[in-house]
Amino acid sequence: MENRMKINLSLYAVLSAVTFIFLIMTPNPGISIPLFILIQFAAIYFVIRNKGEVKNFRGIFWMVPIFIISLNRFISASDLWGPMNFLVIVGLYSVMILMLKGNLIINKLNLKGIVLVILNVFVPIINFIIPFRWIAERSKDKERTLLIKRIVIGILISVPSVLFLVFMLSSADMVFKNNFDNYLMWIEKIFDTFNIFKLIVGTIAGLYLFGHLYSVFEEKDNSMENIITLNSNSFKAKGDMIILNILLVSILFIYTIFMVIQFRYLFSAGELPNELNYAEYARRGFFELVFLSVLNIGLILLISYLLKDKIYVEKNKWGTVTKMMLIYLCIITGTLLVSSYYRMSLYDGAYGFTRLRILVYLFLLFEAVGLTATLIYILKHNFNLLFVYAVIGIGFYLTINIVKIDTIIAKRNIDMYLAGQTESLDMDYLTSLSVDAAPEIMRLVNDDIGFMVKYQARSYLQAKYEYLSNREYNWQSYNLSVEKTKNLLEGNKEKLLLE
Repeated sequence: MENRMKINLSLYAVLSAVTFIFLIMTPNPGISIPLFILIQFAAIYFVIRNKGEVKNFRGIFWMVPIFIISLNRFISASDLWGPMNFLVIVGLYSVMILMLKGNLIINKLNLKGIVLVILNVFVPIINFIIPFRWIAERSKDKERTLLIKRIVIGILISVPSVLFLVFMLSSADMVFKNNFDNYLMWIEKIFDTFNIFKLIVGTIAGLYLFGHLYSVFEEKDNSMENIITLNSNSFKAKGDMIILNILLVSILFIYTIFMVIQFRYLFSAGELPNELNYAEYARRGFFELVFLSVLNIGLILLISYLLKDKIYVEKNKWGTVTKMMLIYLCIITGTLLVSSYYRMSLYDGAYGFTRLRILVYLFLLFEAVGLTATLIYILKHNFNLLFVYAVIGIGFYLTINIVKIDTIIAKRNIDMYLAGQTESLDMDYLTSLSVDAAPEIMRLVNDDIGFMVKYQARSYLQAKYEYLSNREYNWQSYNLSVEKTKNLLEGNKEKLLLE
């Protein structure tokens, strides 16, 4: 590797470490997180531009979903997705590096590619030693080594001399002593335990990001792809047509009976047995149906894979029957999704939103898109369904990161309460939400609100006001939701009896 590239990669490592310490390891990071990602994008672009070792430059555009995920801490005050976002961003970095190296073609994603992405997450750890090896190589220059030794000896001699001089001058001049004590306090803060911890973690982060980018330009081909022996074409599992068709007939028979019951009791509002109400009826079966819908999609994919030769190559009559049953199973799964959605709408219509219910709504939406892709796959069988699922999954995850779930929950539940749709309001749950919910809870301090609800709302807002007022702020922690809530509470101090 040429010296220029070594310098660029070393500067990238230092920049990554410093910005990680300054922007990520700061109290309550907010706007600093997307800023860190933007700096990463610019730095990576600078290093890889016009370099022949980069096989697929379009891999850098994976920084776009990474940036969208990073916006979560800027637009929302909720910590719900923090740990998960970290893992997802690490995974997306792995995808980006593999594409830059030309080891992953995303629109031809298969099982081997997924394993490669997972294993590539750990590759940078192997490269931690590279910068130190470069330093050792440079130390072979005798003149340079001698110069470094002379500098170190000079420092070792200077330190005790300076300490002795400072001690003597401090004894002689109290003004000098006071000023120097201030410098010592500043130095003590720098070498505080937490700052040392930040330095260590930042260094590890810098080395990790360096290790990823270094692998793109590594001269020896030690890529993880050569270690993996798994080959998607090296084995072909086949299923028995008769056994699988019997399984499908049995499953479809039960599902057909279930569909009849659904249309009788749920969709057509028939009289329920055992004095069940519709909200309770909907709640009891909802999660089971969501689980079954996912299981059905997996079953469809498994059978279409095991019998793909008979269904799509030989195209015999029993293969056609299997194909028709798979299509019917898709239709039934779609009905399960509709039933799940309808059940949830009945339930939240009676009890309001929660985080889980909103996430389930979004999941059902994206699962419906995935089911549509599965149906097309059964009919056509000429596109990479795994890639489509990956795109849908990323779309789902980006959506839940930019949607302010707590705001939606508070607005819906308070709207229902104010409209008289519910007799009570679960204030314990609302006040457990993040600051995102505070502007909606502010609506509960009006004169026409019940005493207990108003009291709980005021107590919550007072606590949030005190928390936000005493919270440590810097420009890195700027957050749109927090800023909006602070301004709102500040402007309503008299109304809330805040002091």
